[in-house]
Amino acid sequence: MVENVGIVIAGAGFAASFHLESYAKVYGEEFTVLGVYHPDGSKAAALATRFNVPNVFTDFDQVLTRSDVDVVDLCVPNRLHAELAIRTAQAGKHIFCEKPLTGYEGPPDAESTGWTADGFPREQMLEAAHSSALEVADAVGKAGVTLCYAENWVYAPSVQKARRLMAASEGTIMRIVGEESHSGSHADYARQWRNAGGGSLLRLAVHPLGAAMYLKYDEGQRKNQRGIRPAFVTAEVGNLMKIEAHENNPSPWLKFDAEDVEDFGTMVVTFDDGSVAQLSATDTSLGGMVSQMTVHGSHAVVHADMTLSTAVQAYTPDPDGFRGEYLTEKLETRAGWSTPQPDEHWSLGYQEQFRDFIGSVSLGREPRSGIRLALDTVSVLYGAYLSAAEGRRIDLRPYLSGS
Repeated sequence: MVENVGIVIAGAGFAASFHLESYAKVYGEEFTVLGVYHPDGSKAAALATRFNVPNVFTDFDQVLTRSDVDVVDLCVPNRLHAELAIRTAQAGKHIFCEKPLTGYEGPPDAESTGWTADGFPREQMLEAAHSSALEVADAVGKAGVTLCYAENWVYAPSVQKARRLMAASEGTIMRIVGEESHSGSHADYARQWRNAGGGSLLRLAVHPLGAAMYLKYDEGQRKNQRGIRPAFVTAEVGNLMKIEAHENNPSPWLKFDAEDVEDFGTMVVTFDDGSVAQLSATDTSLGGMVSQMTVHGSHAVVHADMTLSTAVQAYTPDPDGFRGEYLTEKLETRAGWSTPQPDEHWSLGYQEQFRDFIGSVSLGREPRSGIRLALDTVSVLYGAYLSAAEGRRIDLRPYLSGS
């Protein structure tokens, strides 16, 4: 047991910021955020000052050698997840890892050579991403540490209520329909495969995918003590911003200028019990962030909406109205009716996610969202890219490990 869990945030961008905002709302667990790591000391210092975090690190080894550090929370670009996760595990520290666990971002010299994913074989990407994920899992297993996979949808109160209602209905989850979409990423790195490892499917559809797999795994465990796993995937991707009509009359509100990643993706995941999940994502959606899921069971239907909830509704004719007050992520204008979120971190599951993670480290138990979900997510996502590239259904079973 760990009495007071010591955490260091690795990264100083958007993800690190909302992680720190969420930690400030976590109650019932003993923990301390000890520091912020970033190679650029000024960025680390700015974030640490903003959240009253006492230490700044510019050398990752400084973090790993601190005896009071129990956890490293990885909020770094996707291409660094596997490397830093392995180093963290080897140092005997637990890991909180932002999604996805790992991926394929090109050859080692991708950044210096300007490598692009155009024409690169997706099967090779799948093999490489799967291998990288297994390397992380191997390092975690050998070190005896816990990897907590930051899939916040698993912890969203509406998704957890859907799980309980499906269990209470005593039926079968037959179909899940989910989407996460908005008007474009906060981060410039998301435009390039060599930094992000993929586009809308990997950055956005990863969330409904994670939640769908969690719900099916939970159903299998309840009924047969065996999680129901994904078996096949079929997918399509596209670049809607590059439609000729749009290029001739571009939207002033859509800013995502993808280089070699998709801005739209959809996939159908078939589970090993025959049920399906239809999951979509795009960077071309106006009106605020869409984060929703409908679970169709044989005895019930449950709809979970994490961002467009009408708990609060507001109107102003002034585009600059409600200045200084947060409404909701990715809203293009404040004019007209809107649905301000009372606590978006809560509705998206972040507080409960970190409460579970801290409890997992403190008590030595597995988190709800852990290494198995992280591994399966990588395999399904890159299986989807292969499906979209080759126009065929992909058998995922050779890329799934464990139970």
